[in-house]
Amino acid sequence: MGEESTPVQLTRMEGKIDLLTYKLTSLDSRVEKHDQEIGVLKVDSQRLSEQAVARDATAVALAAALKEAETSRREKSEQTWTPFQRGIALIGGLVTLAALVSFFLPA
Repeated sequence: MGEESTPVQLTRMEGKIDLLTYKLTSLDSRVEKHDQEIGVLKVDSQRLSEQAVARDATAVALAAALKEAETSRREKSEQTWTPFQRGIALIGGLVTLAALVSFFLPA
């Protein structure tokens, strides 16, 4: 096989250049699509970050409210008598009253 003529060589080079142009155009469109997807991911990431901060703030506020409610409940229960405590106090009072009455009344 001999050397190809200049027009044939130019045609082959033109074909290779067209193929490279096609591949670069295809690559450019894919890079553009990836840029758009990265932009969407950045927006989603920012939104998720903001939601996480808001969730954490809500959790802290809820924990503080629960702690305050528990403290309030505990203080209230310490200030009031339970039915058992009331019963014991009533029995003790009745025993004391009976002892006083029996002491002061002649038998």
